[in-house]
Amino acid sequence: MSWIKRNLAFVISLTVAAALLIGGAVYLFSAQSEAEAATGELEAKKNEYDTLVKREPYPNAKNIDLAKAEQVRFNTLKSQALATFSQYPAAGVLDDASFKALLTRTISDLEHSAERKGVKLPAGADSASGSASKYNFTFNSQRRELRLPPSTLQPLVLALTDIRQFTEILFASKIHSLLHIKRSAIGTNELAGSGDILSKKVSTNTVIGAGIHPYEVQFQCFSSELGDVLTHFVGSSNAYVLKTLNVDRPSSDGSDSAEAAPVNPAASIMAMMSRYGLRPGMGTMPPAQANPAAPAASGKVGDIVLEQKPIRVTLGFEVVRLAPPPTATQAPKATRR
Repeated sequence: MSWIKRNLAFVISLTVAAALLIGGAVYLFSAQSEAEAATGELEAKKNEYDTLVKREPYPNAKNIDLAKAEQVRFNTLKSQALATFSQYPAAGVLDDASFKALLTRTISDLEHSAERKGVKLPAGADSASGSASKYNFTFNSQRRELRLPPSTLQPLVLALTDIRQFTEILFASKIHSLLHIKRSAIGTNELAGSGDILSKKVSTNTVIGAGIHPYEVQFQCFSSELGDVLTHFVGSSNAYVLKTLNVDRPSSDGSDSAEAAPVNPAASIMAMMSRYGLRPGMGTMPPAQANPAAPAASGKVGDIVLEQKPIRVTLGFEVVRLAPPPTATQAPKATRR
């Protein structure tokens, strides 16, 4: 102890040196561990870089230009593909009076178009009570109501536009008769699955930003006219997606056909002439003769009796419409002084 007291400064410096030596050793080991971890990470990044460099195609100037050209080609194909889909029409500001005027004018135009093409329209909803009623093309409640919810005006205009467009396709194909049209419900006053309202609802596709509107139409025609309807649907500017196609053929006795025997022969002839664009006085018409009784089939081989009857067709399809592109950002408002 006397030696420590005599050499106290030396002992203290020796203790401090030992502590510093131990701290340096600990720091050295920790720094070496961090250096090894950094070296491993560097090796991993180097291997990843080598993999990217050796991968085909190599990111040189030529391949970068090719990638830019492919991007332009992809954008062109995308714009062409989206052009096949319809967009929501801009109806502008609507109120009850303007919508009802549009509805009345559209129904009147469809009635005149059906009359020109010789297409028979179904009876209205009030025909069972004995009063004369016209077909309103699924808009019975809208024509009766005095006030319509403002939130339903734009969807109603869209549905009216869709019905007018595909109904004109049916009339242009010269179908015999339109039996019914069904659409999805709009507003709370229309019950899904009742009357002219489908149980399906309007859905959206978030991938392409489109609305999918289901419809169903039933009509009577011949097989050739059904082919014309499908051809017009395919060639239409709207995006029609056919979901179901049901064809009901009449029985051999014709019980399923609604137009098996016309009551007035003259009216039947006039309807047939108007269907194919003829008018009275065009050409010579043979004098009307009594229809002879159809000869009974003999049953012999070679006797072929061909009698084509109208078929009942039910089409279930969807109209795909894209959302309008975003408008340009408006200029900032002037600051108030």
